[in-house]
Amino acid sequence: MERLGSNEDFRRVYAAGKVQYGRYVVVTALPVDEDVTRVGFSVSKKVGKAVARNLIKRRLREIVRTAAELKPGYHVVVGAKRSSTSATYNQLRADVLRAMQGLGLLPRSIGGGEK
Repeated sequence: MERLGSNEDFRRVYAAGKVQYGRYVVVTALPVDEDVTRVGFSVSKKVGKAVARNLIKRRLREIVRTAAELKPGYHVVVGAKRSSTSATYNQLRADVLRAMQGLGLLPRSIGGGEK
């Protein structure tokens, strides 16, 4: 997994990608002609102050990093909802994995049961 960095890449994903909504996150994925999947994270100021936003970003990065191998050839943006600040790590993980499975980014055998 590589990071999605430029504003233009984010705009392209938002404009033409498929969206999957979860309780705590919104995952948008756009198929591209690349051999690797690139993932970006978006946490608005509406989520909270800097400390809260950075905690959510660290959790999201770790969830995606430790998830099974993502299918290659996608640009993905994981956006946090306001409710993500009240979620535990396991709830956030389950929500992200469920949304990614809904977009076909993960193998079906990967699960993230809530605890």
